[in-house]
Order: sequence, then structure tokens, then C-alpha cells
Amino acid sequence: MPVCEGCGSRTDDAHVERRATRLDLASRLRPTRIRVLLLDGAPPSRIEDYFYRAARNPADRSLGAGRYFEELMKAAGVTVAAGSQETTLLAEFQRKGFFLTYAVDCPFEEQDDPKGALRRLAPTVMKRVQSVYDPAYMVPISQPTAELIRLFGMIGWGDRLVLENGLPFSDSYGADPRRSPGAGKSLGERIKTALAYLP
Repeated sequence: MPVCEGCGSRTDDAHVERRATRLDLASRLRPTRIRVLLLDGAPPSRIEDYFYRAARNPADRSLGAGRYFEELMKAAGVTVAAGSQETTLLAEFQRKGFFLTYAVDCPFEEQDDPKGALRRLAPTVMKRVQSVYDPAYMVPISQPTAELIRLFGMIGWGDRLVLENGLPFSDSYGADPRRSPGAGKSLGERIKTALAYLP
């Protein structure tokens, strides 16, 4: 069985191919200069829910993934209007210098030990963020990335981290994607507000 370079697990060819597809989709929309790097824990298990896979029909994405897509667009100041084409929205997201990446390249559902995988891959994540992405700012956006905050602080990246009360921003729709947007500020609004104070 092959070993996946993205998560280090022994797996099948289909797993490796799914990772390659996700990386290819993301690489096409990576900005030349990344202003804001959004760092999440791991991608969704369904390829239809992957952020960089433009849906032809909004119903292609699950409810939670559709909301997640809209919230990250909101964080970048990209307006999602009725009938908006996701390819156009993703191009605008790229133009504004935003890029989404993951601490672990493969879904947590495909991991025997998700926390262990994240800890094991932490040095690789840090190296990739520093030498490949080199963003002006980095925004951790899920609880699993909390373990990386201290490590980035130790290498002098504290001034590049955009946090919420010292922690990663959490998706208020994660537990219940049907939750009303009126129940406090959404993920995208909170990130956008935090970024507005930066030079």
C-alpha cells in the first residue's frame, strides 16, 4: 500500500488521487503574493464540498460546505449575490490575495489518529507556510489549528497571526449549519473585521 505524502498514512491509490485532485484545484487559484492565508485543519471528505472545486449548482455542496464557502468569501470582502458563479467568486478571492490551505492535506475522517497526524505534520506545515506561501498574515480558522499557534509564535510569526482572543477563529455554523446568521457575527464577518485593522 502506498504512503500518502499529505497525511503519512498507509492507504490506497484512490486516497492519493483524491489528494492530488485537491492540490491541483487549489494550485490553480493560488495568488502570486498571498496577503491572507486561511489555515484550516483538514479538507472535507466529499470532493463536492472542497472549497476550490467550483460548484456549477449550489446544491452540489452540502449545506455546511455552502455556508463555509460563503463565509470565507465574506471574510475576503467578496460579495456573494444570487446567481453568482463560483468560478468568478474564487477568481476574486484569489485577486484579493486570499488563499485557503490545510494543516493536514487529507480529511480527518480518513485518519486513524487525526490529532497525531496534525502533531506529526506540524514541522512540515510550518516550513510550507514559511517558504512556499510566505503570507503577510495567517488566520487559523478551526479548533485543530490551535496546536500550531504556539509553534508559529516560537518562530517569530506572532505578528503575522490574526487570532480571536488568542485562539483560532471558529466556524459558528460548524455544529449546526442551519443556525440563523443573526445569532451573533458569523465567521466571515469576524475575520473581515479583524483584518480591517491591519495595514
